[in-house]
Amino acid sequence: MRLTIPHLAAIAVASFLATSSAQAQFHLGIGLCYGSDIKKPGVDLRGYYIISPTLRFVSNFHYFFTESGHTFWTLDGNVHYLFYEYRRQQRLYGIFGLQYAQASIDLGFQRASNSEIGLNIGIGGETRVDFGAVFGEIKFVLGNYDQLVLGVGLRFAL
Repeated sequence: MRLTIPHLAAIAVASFLATSSAQAQFHLGIGLCYGSDIKKPGVDLRGYYIISPTLRFVSNFHYFFTESGHTFWTLDGNVHYLFYEYRRQQRLYGIFGLQYAQASIDLGFQRASNSEIGLNIGIGGETRVDFGAVFGEIKFVLGNYDQLVLGVGLRFAL
């Protein structure tokens, strides 16, 4: 069975739901992203698992809108360390983790693809709003697909 992008995204979300022991510890997020190397925008789907008041595990899936015949997507597993909080409304956090990236191209008679593992390092911030939180992140991916990734979005508690 060949795994497709929707299959991988469903597996990532299901794994977070299966490991969540309390509703207050699990959050979902959606947003937009931009990759500096591929120079394309994308969509960001993510799940947060709160480990402690200053530590959380985040898995996100980026799908970039590339030209016809090309695909580029990433699956990240990151740790966020909250190092600054102002009145429980605004937070700053460091990002550290791994990325699995896959690029493919349709050659007409066959499909060629390549996948790589990279290291994520970055910083993010969020502001709480009535229905969740608004976040913004900047991270650099070190590896064969080096690039700066900018992201913004919304996070909701389940």
